[in-house]
Amino acid sequence: MKPRKQAHPVRVEILGRSLDLRSGVPESELRAAIQTLETTFQDMDSACAVEWGHARPAADSSTWLILGALNLAHRVARLEREATQHTQDLEQTLKLLESVPDDIPNRPSALFEGDLS
Repeated sequence: MKPRKQAHPVRVEILGRSLDLRSGVPESELRAAIQTLETTFQDMDSACAVEWGHARPAADSSTWLILGALNLAHRVARLEREATQHTQDLEQTLKLLESVPDDIPNRPSALFEGDLS
């Protein structure tokens, strides 16, 4: 785990709005997070355009932002669930491997003894 930088002032632009904040997150990670956020809202706009024929429903901007946060929270919850499942699968595989003997003979088994031609 890499150490976090000391929090420092940074100006970011999200959805056309400039925000001044303090962050200890590396700039590349902050930019990636902003890109993910903006992509989420672009995807929502596209989905609305397909569904209703225009980019955004008549919802107020706070509702729109809450819906975006809900989309991102759902994605995080799904990824956490998948990671947990992968961890459980790996633990199960490791348990199975522990039951395999370490002293497997280095000779052909009875299945391959004799003339195979």
